[in-house]
Amino acid sequence: MKFILSILVAAAIIFGLFFAFSSPAVETQSTTAAEKPTTFQTITSDIESGAKLIDVRTTEEYAEGYIQGAELLPLADIQSGSYPQVDKMTKIYVYCRSGNRSAQATSLLRTAGYTNVVDLGGYDDVVSLGGKIVK
Repeated sequence: MKFILSILVAAAIIFGLFFAFSSPAVETQSTTAAEKPTTFQTITSDIESGAKLIDVRTTEEYAEGYIQGAELLPLADIQSGSYPQVDKMTKIYVYCRSGNRSAQATSLLRTAGYTNVVDLGGYDDVVSLGGKIVK
């Protein structure tokens, strides 16, 4: 009996390992490097074509300085169900201070049905792309 039980346990472990390593990775909704623009000019062109650049920091942070062309929509508002008033297929660029809140906002927007959301990360990431600071 112990021998049969040992064989069943070993088979279960092998079976589990096989599926853990052979199944395709689950696609996440995070932004890949290929989706992120390489220059702020790309973002500017997209905004001119109807895209949105959204700052998800607090009102106080936004008042201290924001990226030119950005609209404020704090993460807390998104968490409360306030979403951008645009078609859900509109390209939406999102940034925050460090990248944490922008990742949360991106996930929430995608869950709400927005299909073209790009997480730019933190404020400094956007500046490094060429974004201009407005104070």
